[in-house]
Amino acid sequence: MKLGIMQPYFFPYFQQFRHISQCDQWVLFDTVQYSRKTWVNRNRILDRKIQWSYVGASVAKGATQYPIADAVLGNDPWRERLLHHLRVYQHEAPYFTKVTALVEEVLKKPARTIGDLNFNCLTAVCTFLGIKTSLTRLSEMHLDLPRQADPGMWAFHISRAMGASEYSNASGGRFLFNEAFYQSNGITLSFYEPVNLQYLTGTFDFVPDLSVIDTLMWLSNTELQLRL
Repeated sequence: MKLGIMQPYFFPYFQQFRHISQCDQWVLFDTVQYSRKTWVNRNRILDRKIQWSYVGASVAKGATQYPIADAVLGNDPWRERLLHHLRVYQHEAPYFTKVTALVEEVLKKPARTIGDLNFNCLTAVCTFLGIKTSLTRLSEMHLDLPRQADPGMWAFHISRAMGASEYSNASGGRFLFNEAFYQSNGITLSFYEPVNLQYLTGTFDFVPDLSVIDTLMWLSNTELQLRL
């Protein structure tokens, strides 16, 4: 079984879904402490005036004291703000209506915490893209894991507890891992390499690595499947 692990991000970029599609199981590492102004609660979309701008979810005051799984969402109208910002695509993006409906569907699902919201987001987009990988939240798995571990060892402990034969990490984290140690313990270590995903964006300048929302706005289902 090939396993991938990542913190649950807010509508992450398309490369992450491509990585997910190459794994058999994907664990959302939502037991780490929540930090503000990270990809956990915000991401980027196109902006006519300044190329791109942030959109995201509001998280309640004091949330940084808790893990992602328990960081409660804010009560301000952040959902309405998000949908308003998506109107930048309305007159040019060919799939504006379909993608806005997808985002609205995610926002309507019950979600008390940012962990809940991002799980809903990731599962909805995976379904939209036809990705069959099983997604699970570490906070709900009750695995026998150490209370503390070095950054490169969490994946080992989770992989071993789940019986994974291969662990796949984003290539940017290669320096964290001791490949020989994994190999000697029966786990193959591999790294996802990003590919060029440039596409046409109407009269907007193309900006790489925006939220998956941007990619879905511009590409058809056929084009999306070819890029997975």
